[in-house]
Amino acid sequence: MTLGARLRERLDASHMSQSELARRVSLTQGTIAALLSGRSRSSAHLHKIAKALGTSPEYLTGETDDPSSEGPEPSPLDSQARELIDHFSDMSPADRRALLQIARSMRGKPNGGGRAHTIHAPRTEYRASNEGEGDEGAEEVRRRA
Repeated sequence: MTLGARLRERLDASHMSQSELARRVSLTQGTIAALLSGRSRSSAHLHKIAKALGTSPEYLTGETDDPSSEGPEPSPLDSQARELIDHFSDMSPADRRALLQIARSMRGKPNGGGRAHTIHAPRTEYRASNEGEGDEGAEEVRRRA
């Protein structure tokens, strides 16, 4: 099998699109398409691609026939869950706390028991007062509270 065929097989096994893979490894979708079509036969980022697909660079290049050799298991999360985690990782600690509080409220499991607080609950601050300055959305929430 060629690099493109092995790449396609791992994309299918991971239930991942070309654009999702490109986003996860910080490449363009065109780069992934070139590898799949055979227009490009290698990439300096093959190790990142292999990791995202739960395999090894050696499998993708045909050096081994075992797709699981030295590669981690593919993530059981779908693309939306992975995207949420990626965005969460880039957030400030205050924004992380706010998002966690919102998620807990939506799921019906408030922190510490009792009534679930949402962004519409009176006198509930999700961000520290000195953070998010210039953020009209957060200011609107504070005005309504």
